[in-house]
Formats: sequence, structure tokens, C-alpha cells
Amino acid sequence: MTSILEYQPFKSLYLGYFVLSLVLIKVPLWTLAYIPRSRRPRPAWTIKRSIIVRTAKELFDLKVDLTREPAPAVEVSDSRLTDAKFVWIEPIPSELLRGEVARAAQLTDVRPVRIPGYWLLKKGSQWTGPKARPGEKTVLHMHGGAFYIGTANPSDVTANFTRGILSHSRSVERTFAVDYRLAASAPHPITNSFPAALLDTIAAYRYLVEDAEFEPQNIVVAGDSAGGNLAVGLVRFLVENHTTSLPPPGRLLLVSPWLDLSTSRHDPQSSMVRNEPTDIFSSEPGRMFSKYGVMSLLGPLDFEEARTNRYISPVSLHVESSEGLFAGYPETYVVAGGAERILDDSTALIQKMEAEGVKVVADIPPDAVHDLVVFTWHEPERTEVLLRISGWIDDM
Repeated sequence: MTSILEYQPFKSLYLGYFVLSLVLIKVPLWTLAYIPRSRRPRPAWTIKRSIIVRTAKELFDLKVDLTREPAPAVEVSDSRLTDAKFVWIEPIPSELLRGEVARAAQLTDVRPVRIPGYWLLKKGSQWTGPKARPGEKTVLHMHGGAFYIGTANPSDVTANFTRGILSHSRSVERTFAVDYRLAASAPHPITNSFPAALLDTIAAYRYLVEDAEFEPQNIVVAGDSAGGNLAVGLVRFLVENHTTSLPPPGRLLLVSPWLDLSTSRHDPQSSMVRNEPTDIFSSEPGRMFSKYGVMSLLGPLDFEEARTNRYISPVSLHVESSEGLFAGYPETYVVAGGAERILDDSTALIQKMEAEGVKVVADIPPDAVHDLVVFTWHEPERTEVLLRISGWIDDM
């Protein structure tokens, strides 16, 4: 049944009340409560960070449905961008649609389509075209947003990730972000189910290698949160469906990757439960983590796919532990926050990769929240992590 809060003017009244009570009542009370360090979610946090995280949790607890149908892709002119360039990415050819991804696409009736992409340039540099210079490195970024929100447009908060790399790296002059299709489900029409976003990610990688002529070993495939899931899925597709023209990338970079959509680890000692008071996400006990995002990605697929499909939930406890699940993966850098709820996804990935001989760099600041590199207020950890990542890329 639709809530009364979904109708105007009740929705506007509720949102107005929420903002006023937050600014005039809750924030002042939190400020007083957090003066003693022992009262803060993490004793090492400042009062400012404590209030920001608490405010984020309140926003996630909003009683109003803020989901929406995905907007159609449109071209963005140069005049609306700063240090960036819009391009169209052509869909992958039918011969690239193989294996598990082809099976899922047939079940969900998903097809490759033309999608937008954005080059993000080092501040003050000029656009000289997409073609790579000899030996040029770049980063292919898939943004976070639980598969149903966000954009690759440089105005999005997730662009702070690659913008930070451009600020600190000596060898990267530009990065590329794919504006993959966002999923939707009830109360909206089911749209862009799995593997739509993954097909778009594959198309973006093909664009870099075949159209922009970057050497695969000079590409760092990167993703934060849900984008980290897509980054892992892209490499899996390239490894499992060997194509001479599209070998795997040189390296893989993940920030707070969301790799278990079934939330198979939910006991009292799991990070999902243990870090509930300290992360930006909030949910009721026993409630599925980001239920709308999970159900939107699945679309007509059964929930069993979220439990057992190695592309959707590669670190789920229910995925068959067939040997070599991460065999063939490149050197990988994993960033996660010690205070985030899906920390277990990152630690499980690190353990599985290391067990299979993949070289992994683990970077887990103990008091950081989910996706710390996209939040400019998350200092000093954000800059410290970005400096380490940039050095790692420069040493490729």
C-alpha cells in the first residue's frame, strides 16, 4: 500500500519538518552529546565527523520513497563541463556476449546499447582527443550508488575518487568514467536488470582498448561500492571469456566494494551488525541491506542468483567454492573503512584472492566509513589513501 507521505502536499510537509527538526533540534543536541569523546560513535572521530555520519544515517532513514525511473541518456555539451569531456560509447558487438553474462541477458531480456562516458582531465589541461599517447596510463571508473542512483557526470560526488587520483598521481593525466544504465523496480517498471550495467562496463573497456587505443596493461579498472562490484565482474568476464583483442587490465582498484548482495554474513560479529552504529548507512534489524538496489538489479531473476551467482555476489558464502574463482586476476588494491558495514565483503575478497595467489594491497583505515575517498570531509584518511593509491599506480 502506498504511504500517505508519497502524495503532495504531505511529502513536502514531511520533508520540511525533517529538515527543520534536523537543523534546529537534532544537530544542536548531537553537538552537546558528542563533546565527551566517549559518547561519539568512534572516540577518534571529531565532533564534526560524528554529526556528519549521524546526519547521513538520518537521511537513509527517510520515510519518503526517493527512488525514480532512470532518465534517458542525453549528450552533455562542453559548456556545461569543467576539465571534462563527454563521449558516446558504442554497444559491445554480439560476438562479445558470452558465457554466464549471455545467459543472464537472455533471462532478463537485456541488450547492449549506446551509453555516455566522461573523460575527467587533470585540472587546467586541454582536451586533445581520445587517442592514447604511447605508454599513457588511465583509470576506468565505475561509480557507486547501489546500482540505482548516481552518475558518471563529474558533478557527482563519486567523481571525487578519480579527481583525487588526478591531483596526486604523477603519471595519470585523465581518467574515464562510464555512465552505466541504472536499475529500477517496483513501484517503477522493472528496468536495466543484471547484466545491463556490466554490459556497459564491458563496452567502456572495449572503448578504451580498441577506440582510444590504450594498452590493457596501462589501464587500471576501478570502482567504488556498487561500482566495485562491476569492476570485479568486468575482470571476471575478461578472464573467463578470453579474447585476444580484450585481455584483462593491468590492475584492479576497489574502494568499499559491495560484493555480497545476499548479505550472507549477518551474525552478531559480522561487520554488517557490528558497524551499524558507525557507518553512514542505517537499516532496521533483519532488513535486507539496500533492498531496493538488490531487487532492482535482479529484476525478474530469482533471489537465488544474489546468493550463488559469482558475478553478482562473488564473496557470498553460498557461491560454490570452485577452485580458481579469482585465478587470472591482476594485482589488486582494496580500500575499505574499518567502521563500514560491508567491511566483510572487502576482507573476504582479500582472503580469497591471496589464497589463489593474486597480489593484493589491503588499505583499511580503522576509523573510516564506507566509500571514504568520495567524501572531501573525510580527512586525513582520504588524502592519505589517495596518496598511497596514486603511488601504486605511478609504480605500474
